Amino acid sequence: STCKQIWVRNYQIMEEAATTAKEAHAQKKLTGQTQATSLIEIGPRFVLNPIRIFRGSFGGQTLWQNDEFVNPNAIRALEKKKKGEEYVRRKGAERQRKRRKEAIVVPEDPLAHVF
Repeated sequence: STCKQIWVRNYQIMEEAATTAKEAHAQKKLTGQTQATSLIEIGPRFVLNPIRIFRGSFGGQTLWQNDEFVNPNAIRALEKKKKGEEYVRRKGAERQRKRRKEAIVVPEDPLAHVF
């Protein structure tokens, strides 16, 4: 969810002076300033997903903890375990196929040696 994330954008304050006296007069009349001020996004955008907030800089009492955070190592371990289970299931099915194939007994054809 976005309520537990910190969104960061970088802006630059641009102040543009009027090129002519007429533009400067019109600008001062409109805004009360001789320069036009605007914000321009200069990038990069990024999102922080905090795990914990401590009382100190890098440690101390935990003031807040993100309960929705799942460690990437735990996710990888679950995926690896799932792949291992798929391998075991596939090998078990392979052994069953082999046993069924061996269990099938084809009766000998008495006319097999005629030709």
